[in-house]
Amino acid sequence: MDDRELELTRKEYDLLLYLASNKNRVISKNAIAEHLSGEGASSYDSLDFIYSHMKNLKRKLNQAGCEDYIRSLYGVGYKFEIR
Repeated sequence: MDDRELELTRKEYDLLLYLASNKNRVISKNAIAEHLSGEGASSYDSLDFIYSHMKNLKRKLNQAGCEDYIRSLYGVGYKFEIR
């Protein structure tokens, strides 16, 4: 990874910090939604906003030359995996 600064939105930063603090654990989409949006997450009809934030975060990390630490687990959630 380069030593350049990575520009993330507040939600992307919160998401990365949450994933990294739970490294090597599977985190459900509902848990991520609750973390990012608080108790209001239960009122969402869709969790598509998580996919958007995750896609943007992964793209920015990839562009910065970072390894792909974030794994998508279909139907379950995500995992920040350090090998």
